[in-house]
Order: sequence, then C-alpha cells, then structure tokens
Amino acid sequence: MPLLYAVKHVLRSWKLFLALLIGIMLASTFYAGIDIKANVTAKQSLDQQLNSIYVDMEFSISNLNMTQISAVQDTVKSVEGVTDAEMVYRLSWWSITLINESGTFDYPTMAAGIGGNSHVYEGWLNKPSEGIGENETYVLEGSPLANRVKIGDTIQMNFSSYDPYHGNSSIIPLNLKVKGFAQLNDKSYAIASGYRSFTTPFGSFMQVNPQSDLILLNWEKTFKNLLNTDDLKYNQWFLVYLNRGTLVKAWDIQTSVNNIETVRANIQYKLDSILPGYTIVSDNLRSSLQAFIFTSIMMKFAFTIVSLPIFFIAWYMGTTVSDVSFNLRRREIGLLLTKGFSRGQILSIFLVEAVLIGFAGGVLGVLLGYLLIPFFTQFSTELLFNISIIDPYTLTFTAIFGIVIALLSTYSSARRASKLATVDALREYLPMEAEKSYKKRWPWLAFILGTYKIIVFASGINMTVELSKRAFVTGNFIFTALIVIFIVVDGILTYVGPVLFFWGFTKLFIQGSLKFQEYTTKVARSLSDLGTVATKNVRRNPSRSAAIAFLIALIVSYSVQVSGQLASAHDYNIRRIYYDVGSDVTVYASSATEADNISSTIMANLSTSIENLTIEYSFEIASGTFGYLPMKAVQPLSWLKVAYHESGWFSGNDANTAFGSLATDNDTIIFSRSSTSSVKLNVGDNVSLSFGSNGSRRLRIVGFFGSEQSQQSTYPISSSSTYYSFISEGLYKEIQASVQTSSSRIMIKLKDGVNGKTVAQSIRDMGLPISFVESFAERWESMQSDVYQVGMLDVQRLGIFFAVLAASVGTALVSIVSMKERSREATIMSVRGLSYKQLVIMFLTENLAVVTFAALLGLLVGFITLYGNVSASNANVYYSIIMYRLVFPLDSTLTLVFCLSLIFISTILPILVMSRRYVTRLERMVRLR
Repeated sequence: MPLLYAVKHVLRSWKLFLALLIGIMLASTFYAGIDIKANVTAKQSLDQQLNSIYVDMEFSISNLNMTQISAVQDTVKSVEGVTDAEMVYRLSWWSITLINESGTFDYPTMAAGIGGNSHVYEGWLNKPSEGIGENETYVLEGSPLANRVKIGDTIQMNFSSYDPYHGNSSIIPLNLKVKGFAQLNDKSYAIASGYRSFTTPFGSFMQVNPQSDLILLNWEKTFKNLLNTDDLKYNQWFLVYLNRGTLVKAWDIQTSVNNIETVRANIQYKLDSILPGYTIVSDNLRSSLQAFIFTSIMMKFAFTIVSLPIFFIAWYMGTTVSDVSFNLRRREIGLLLTKGFSRGQILSIFLVEAVLIGFAGGVLGVLLGYLLIPFFTQFSTELLFNISIIDPYTLTFTAIFGIVIALLSTYSSARRASKLATVDALREYLPMEAEKSYKKRWPWLAFILGTYKIIVFASGINMTVELSKRAFVTGNFIFTALIVIFIVVDGILTYVGPVLFFWGFTKLFIQGSLKFQEYTTKVARSLSDLGTVATKNVRRNPSRSAAIAFLIALIVSYSVQVSGQLASAHDYNIRRIYYDVGSDVTVYASSATEADNISSTIMANLSTSIENLTIEYSFEIASGTFGYLPMKAVQPLSWLKVAYHESGWFSGNDANTAFGSLATDNDTIIFSRSSTSSVKLNVGDNVSLSFGSNGSRRLRIVGFFGSEQSQQSTYPISSSSTYYSFISEGLYKEIQASVQTSSSRIMIKLKDGVNGKTVAQSIRDMGLPISFVESFAERWESMQSDVYQVGMLDVQRLGIFFAVLAASVGTALVSIVSMKERSREATIMSVRGLSYKQLVIMFLTENLAVVTFAALLGLLVGFITLYGNVSASNANVYYSIIMYRLVFPLDSTLTLVFCLSLIFISTILPILVMSRRYVTRLERMVRLR
C-alpha cells in the first residue's frame, strides 16, 4: 500500500518533488564526475607508466648462432599478440682502448650490438641513412666518452675465447671506427642499454643517468664472426614488443593482466619446444598493470575525501528543501490521517518517495556526468563522450549514492511530518514554537568551538606545532596527555571549525533570537511599511532563514578557502622551482675552474636570448664556533640581477644594500641566519673564519640570509637545511687555492619571451664540459605532467563550481517553494492593491537581508580561515627559505565574484518570476479600472 501510493503520488505530483530531485541529481552528477575523473586520471597515470616501459617482455639465451637467433625471433613473432622481437648484445662497462693521435688509453664503457631493424633507430634523432656499417661504431652524444673522441678515431674492443679441446684461451681484438655521435631519446637509450625510466603517480625516476657512456654497433655485420667468443655467448638479450592496443584495456585491468600472461605463457611454451633449457621470459608490464588497480582505488578515495564538503552541502541543501516541501504537504498529511493511515505508514510513504527520487536522481546524475565528460576531463578529444570510462561500479554506486543522499535529506523532515497532529496539519501557518533552553546547548557548543578556531586562524598560530614543542618536555604525564588530546581536537577543528561556527551562529542569532530580525527592521524602515511587513514575514520561518544563511555562508567561505589555497599553492610551486633552479636556466660545470670559459661560450652563442648571466661558486669551510658553514661566492651586482631571490630572505639590511657592500669590500659577508641560532650576532659585527692555508679572515657582517623562524625553533638545526653565507667572488679568488672542493653553476636570466627549454637544450648540444642543465620551463612542465597532483587540483576546482551551483540551485529552489507556499497570501495582497513592484520589494527585503549578511559572513570567515591555513603551512616548514604566501590573483577574484553573483541571481530571479505569476492578467485589468 505505501509503495503503490508513493509511486502514484510521485508520478501525479512530480512538480512537488522537482526541487529535491534537482538537488540530488547535482550531487550525483558530481559524485559520478569525480569517479570518472578518478578513472581518467588513473588511466593517464597508467599511460605514463606504460609509456616509460619500452620493452614489454625480455629474456636471455646463451650460446646461440646466427641460425638459432633467427629461429628464436621468428618463433616469438608467431605468437598472437606479439608485434615484433629483436636481439641485442649488451656489454656492461666493457674495457675499451681509445686510439687517436694523442696515444692510447683504456676506458670503461657500455656497448650495445643492435640489428639493422632495431627499435633503437626509432628514437635515434640523427640516425645514419644506411644504418651502422661493419666495424663501425657510434658514440652516445653528450656522454663523457664523446668528449674524448672524434670522428675517425679508433676504438678497440677485446673479446676472450676459450678452446675446450686444447685448453687454450685467446684474446680477439676488434677495431671499430668512430663513424659519428648518436643522439638518442630515452626510449632508444633504454632499449640499447637495458636501463629504463619509470613513472609513478608520485613522480618520475630513472635508474641511471641517460648521459652514461654508450657505443653502438651492428651485431649482424660486426659480430657475425665472433658469436662463439665467451664474452658474446652470455650477453644475448631478446626483446619482445606486444600489441598493447588489443591486449591492454585500461577499464578492465584483470583481463589485461590475463591477456599479457597468456602471451607470455605461449612464448615460453614455444621457446621450450625449440630450445629446451632454463629460459625465463620476464614480463615488464604485469607489475604496472597490477599497481594500477591500487592506484585507481587510492585516487577515488583521495578525490572523495576532497569532495566531502560538496556532499555535505548537497545533504544540507536537500534537508532544507525537504523541510519546505513537507510544509507544503501538511494538508495532505492531515487528510491521510483522517482516512485512517497510521503514522508508520505515512513515514513509509515518504521514505519510499525518497528512494524513488534518489534512484532517479542518481541515474540522471550518471547521465549528466556522461554528458559532462569533456568538462571533467579537460576537454580531452580522446575521451570525448567515451562510454567505456563509465564502468559498472560508477553506475551502481552513483545510484546508491543518490538514494542515500535522498534518505538522509528527507528522513528527519519526514519523521517530523509523520508525527504532526491532525489539527496542526490542516492549519495555514504553524506558530514558531519557543525553543527550550536545553536545545540551545549544541548550537552554543558548536559556536564556542567554531569561534575558538576562527580566533586561532586569525592569530596565524599553528596550535599543533606550538603545543607539540611543549608536549614532551614537561615530564608530567597527565599534562602531556591533555596536550595530546587538545592537539587531536584542534586538528579536527581545523576542518570542521568554520562549519560549526556557521551552524552555531545561524542557530543562535538568526533562528533562536529576534536580534537579527530587529536589526533587519531598523534597516527596512527606509522601505516604509513594506519593509515592516517583510520583517514580520521573516519571523514566521526563522529556521528556514537560518538554513539559507548557513548554506550560503558555508559556500562562500568554502569558495574563498579553496580558491585562495589553490592560488597560494600555485604561487609556492613557482617560487620553489625558481629557487631550486636558481634562475631561468642554470648550467652546472663539471669543474669549478671551467665556469668562466663555459659562461663565455654560452654568452657568445646565445647572446640574443640571454639578458644576463652570473657565476655562483659553492663550497664549505670548517669553523670551531659555527661548525661547517656552507658558503656561496658570487658576483654581487650581477647575482642580484640574475638569481631568483625575495626581499624577505634578507634581514639586517635589504638585499641591495648587503650585496652592494660585498661588491665594494671583499672583507664582508652576508651571514647564514641558521648559524646565529646559538651565537647572537648583529649587522656590523665581525666573524673570524679560517680558509685553510690562507689563514683566518676577519669579515664584517653586512646582512643575514634566511628566515628568522630558524632562530625561534626549538628543533635542532639540520646541516642539510641550513642557509648559505655569501661572500664576494673577489674574496673567493683570493682563497680559492685553499678550498678543497667546490662546485660552480652558471645562472642565466633570459630575455622576455625566450623559451627556456630551447635554450637549455641548445646548451646541452654545445658539447661543453658540464654536468647537467636545468631550466625553470622544464621543471614546471614536469610538475604539470604529474597527473595525480593535477587531478587533485582539478577536483578542487570542480568542487567550487558544483558547490556554488548546488548552493545557488538550493537557494533558488527554497525561494520557489517558499513563494509557492505563500501563493494565496501573495494573491490576496495583489488583489488588495499591491503592485508587482511592491510585491518584489517586499519579497526581496525578506530574502536579500539574510543572503547579504550570510555572504558577508562567509567572506570574512573564508579569508580568516585562508590566512590561518597559510600561516599554519609555514609553521610546518622549518629552515625552508620558501614560505607560503596569501595571494588572491585576478582569476581567483573573478571566481569569487562569479560565485557571489550566482548566489544573488538565484535569490532574485525566482522572486521576479514568481511575483509576476501572482499578478494575474485579471488582477492587472481590475487595477487599471
């Protein structure tokens, strides 16, 4: 009976349930969207991992001749799912002899013998048109060996051979002519050398330096007469390439693993049939595919945690809409009670309706999520309306999610409605029942806890850090236990404090007090009698006003916090990379003595791209007072123009004054702030430092480098995180002979519009004696390619949009349902002479006062919370020169303006539309007469 009645009522009065349905549909859409986003992000992570696995399977078989090698390759290629197979000789750190006009000397290197159709050629950027000839070799470009040889030189390789019949061993020399220098990408280098890079959701890693020495030769032409030598017998590697497009299904990993295993087993079986022996085929794909399952689950979990505020808002919006909707159905409830329905049956009817609406909202949410796939996946053409990214779990759990949200949103309202007395159910309005004092205890508790956390945010204190310093130094167990409990409570309030504050504030000062209405009355006096009438109407539904205020304040605060935190994180990442790199491009010299020549060569070749450059020398000295002091020697004036630095890094004197003193007086120093944690020093003081055989120098302090936070910390100073002391290059030249070890880097400031990646690659191609080159552009691009971190940021940005959309829709729906609830009143007032304009003014006065106050409260608390979170982040960063900053750029400001505009539009537009409907054509005609 309840099920049949609920279905009929939902179908007959679908407009009544439209408000709740829309809210659940939005929440379900976001739920489905983040699930889709997690699937897509996990797939991108899988693609990154698989793209760095250049060889799908490999195995090694010893002592094969040419005929057997060809047979193995043909056998492997015949297996279904295999696209190609090749054999590579890999000789690790082989001793070679270099022969040129300078003489001969031995040198260790890696060597790779590849076939004429090797996959190495696919990533060989300057590959020879005819391949590698007999007794020819190509040296890896940019490697240390490449700096020792030139085209035409001879490289001698020696192979050992053992004659078991006569018991003799011999050395067979092989002379190779250097034909050129091979420029290989990561894939070709990995195939030839056997080492590979790999990518995880948490970063990219490479097992060896891609600049390691490597020589390439053609084994089919050069090794054909040496296959029986002992050294070549045991270095034969067969590489297998699979058809990933048919075998790997990103949305069905278990099937993909089974497909790969089937191919591996078939290869193993066929190899055993032609070459019986102990041969193991190694599968390089399995671990990445299996790790993908865990990665996908963890991403969904992380995305869901980030989305919890949105789900809370959806639930609260549904609760508010349900309260209003059930208030409209009071007469229906009264009629059902008079017809003999029990209160349990009425509650069952309401819950069945909620299940039907929740299921419909969940299904519609999946459909809308599918239509919004381009929005969730950053408009990827590959994933455009791709139905395969919505797995059965997404469909099932989204439908369940819709039902759960619907039940949670309606249960409390439905339970109260089912217990409504018959007489009250038939009344037009219910008087506001005076709330008993005990019911205010929870709002007061929430308000006090929330206010405490807001005060902590405003002070910029990280209570966890401050209390942790004192938790284990008192020696009192009870006191320590209390501190630990307080730390746990404070940590929880960091996330829920603003929510508790808004809930307690709106319950106490809007719903449970007339103060807000009194202030509204004072403001509304300027609107004459209409303002007074509007204020009296607000008093009829204080709980509804409190709910709307809570919802809007929470959304505005959430938008401010997330927008500001994303902007602050973006700002921090940029500054962190600039600090790590040092400037736009930084070149690390192989030897500190080569820095001047390297910088001159770079400037001569790239003068059109470079604005300025400077050399920075790094070394360390021992001091009895300060321990080991890391030092930097710089060209003071050019360093200021080129190196990335911030004014907050320097104290005592500003950077210009301090480095100006270094430029004019070699006996000056900008001293490390961390070195003054035990000895109090001031600008103008002198420190005596020993520079080995050069003796001690008395240097005058002209400034300090580092954060003053290091002096205030109670934690021990870590030598790996201490700040540098700066001296001038002039002083360094004087004491350079006594510096045991030093390094140097050339920092380059580029002209506006110049591509840092291009400049960095140009420097690498110059063949200079350098260790490596870094550029800000490359590091930033690498960070942006981290699909896990980028995916988390995308979910937070989407969260702002859906939160504001949910709040706007909720506000609009509550306004519409509230206006519909008062349709009879509005019609009577219209007939009695109120014009359309007067009706609009009255209704706007009722609503805009609450909305405006809530928006201002949300803005205030949002910025306070944002400031507190930024300050707390800095409190956790010890001895780091880069601190988080509170920034709110133009795009964040526009996002916030959009949010506020949407909320106000959702308040005003329903009033304009509904008021126009109330002023009927007949009433307007009567009024004109």
